[in-house]
Amino acid sequence: MKEEHKTESNAMHQIPEKKSETIALQIPKPNMQVAVLGLIAFITVFQTFQLVRISDKASTTPVKAAPAATTTSSGGTGSSADVPESMVGGC
Repeated sequence: MKEEHKTESNAMHQIPEKKSETIALQIPKPNMQVAVLGLIAFITVFQTFQLVRISDKASTTPVKAAPAATTTSSGGTGSSADVPESMVGGC
């Protein structure tokens, strides 16, 4: 005797009907390492732009030399009243 096995599988091989033309993109959830690396990359790029901008300003601005301080020794200590204490090593 021949037995015919007729399997009906409605759930396994049915193709769902398209009801709308909406496309759903599945984006994986980023983990903590990716978020921290992205933050570091953003900060690095931001600081690079700041450094380039400061460098451009410094190259276009003429440098002015400060006048040389004249030291006259008055008294036995050798310090001048015109020079601030920070210049001669004072506190």
